Amino acid sequence: MVVPTLTEKGVPAVGPASESGRKSDEASKHELETPGASTYATELEWTAAEERRVIRKLDASVTFLLAFGFFCFQLERGNIANAVSSTLLKDVGINQNQFNTGQGLLYLGIVLLEVPSQMILQRVGPQKWISAQVFMFGLFQLFMHNYSSYLGTRILLGITECGYIPGSLYTISTFYKKTELASRNACFFVGNILVSGVGGLMAAGILKLHDRLKPWQHLFLIEGCIALFCGVVFVLFLPDSPHRPHGMLSRRLTLFTAREQQILLARLGPDAANKEDIHRSLTREEILGTLGNWRNYPHVLIAISLIATTAALGQYNPTLIKGFGFDTIKANALTAVGGWISLVLMVAVGFFADRLKWKGPAVIVAVSPYFIMWIVFQVKSTSKDRWAKFATIALTTGFSNWWHPLNATWLSLNQPSPKHRAIAMAMFIMAANCGALVGSQLLRQGDAPTYPIGFRVCVCLVSFGFGTAILQHLQYRWSNRRNAELVAEGKTFERHQVVQYTP
Repeated sequence: MVVPTLTEKGVPAVGPASESGRKSDEASKHELETPGASTYATELEWTAAEERRVIRKLDASVTFLLAFGFFCFQLERGNIANAVSSTLLKDVGINQNQFNTGQGLLYLGIVLLEVPSQMILQRVGPQKWISAQVFMFGLFQLFMHNYSSYLGTRILLGITECGYIPGSLYTISTFYKKTELASRNACFFVGNILVSGVGGLMAAGILKLHDRLKPWQHLFLIEGCIALFCGVVFVLFLPDSPHRPHGMLSRRLTLFTAREQQILLARLGPDAANKEDIHRSLTREEILGTLGNWRNYPHVLIAISLIATTAALGQYNPTLIKGFGFDTIKANALTAVGGWISLVLMVAVGFFADRLKWKGPAVIVAVSPYFIMWIVFQVKSTSKDRWAKFATIALTTGFSNWWHPLNATWLSLNQPSPKHRAIAMAMFIMAANCGALVGSQLLRQGDAPTYPIGFRVCVCLVSFGFGTAILQHLQYRWSNRRNAELVAEGKTFERHQVVQYTP
């Protein structure tokens, strides 16, 4: 058994422990050198209750804050769908296909800048880079008044949003054990899904405002201020790393006592050594090794194909519901139904997945009802019954996102180090935004109002993603079986590194 010790610089090193160092149900023992000393070691013991308290504080200061940032991220990205159901297209002077072009530019900017953003994050640290991004989310959209300014604001929003999601997932992975990641990633994505449940209700209220500003301008102004407030909170309270769990401006801006900071680091075990080099630049081997790992690409294909359908539906969700025969305010309010369904499902499956040895089956189970509902929605989209059409679109939306954090966790757990994980997460979010780029073009003006071609393409994409998830699970199981055979044959030398994958 190995446990972390702290060198005189506070960096964990790995050393042996006695049998008494094993954690029991009531307490854990780890040999830790006192920070600042290099000549002696003292034993640190903590109870299960103390560790639970540390985890609760981690959840509040890391997962909750990053989820709040994700809420602002998605609110700024998605509120334009609510604005389109109002008078934005008429006031700005653009048509549906021009609107799609602007959405495509947003996603293209994110895709092109995702890896450079991760390189900046690794250089300056998540605390500074992510805080700056959140602050900039809310600055631009109010100023669109013609086609050129519309395109400019979408490009700027894409530049400021690139890297937030993989950077946040990477940050979460540095504070938690591997067995805790699925539930925390799910809670992080709650910030995204919460917009589906709350954003429509907020828009329904804000779009009623009429004065010198247009209703959609009120929407961008009020929701932009929320993002600015979130940026200030990040600067004050987002921890830097497990070794520096305090805010940017002062060491006193922390939820953790001195003892809890020791427990926070020690509970990570041998992983603590890898989590310290959070500000080290990425090496060429780490970048090319991750990009060249073919096992990462099925996860990428799943994200592209499924997010394309989610983006197509989300981009026009209020407008589609309005087309069923509802007025603007009611249509925006009704979008919340699918969002709340998705929210409940995502939280439930995240905590359940942490108790599963295999992540692949959880992804497959989550995608299967989405696949079924797309078929049903495509059939019902031409029905005369507006409530039947609404029920199918609400359920399709409800099942549209809960697989996504599971797929991210599945990919993350199969990376050899946190640095590889940072690049893998950048790849993953690039894939998701490539999917969103594709999805932004699926519902075309000439196909309106029932979009038969666009919806059939969506069914094909969901079918492809569903099949890829099944094949990826089988591939990981086959790889593990093959690696077990290599171990049995004694072929664990350097050219044949044996890896245990999470299927």
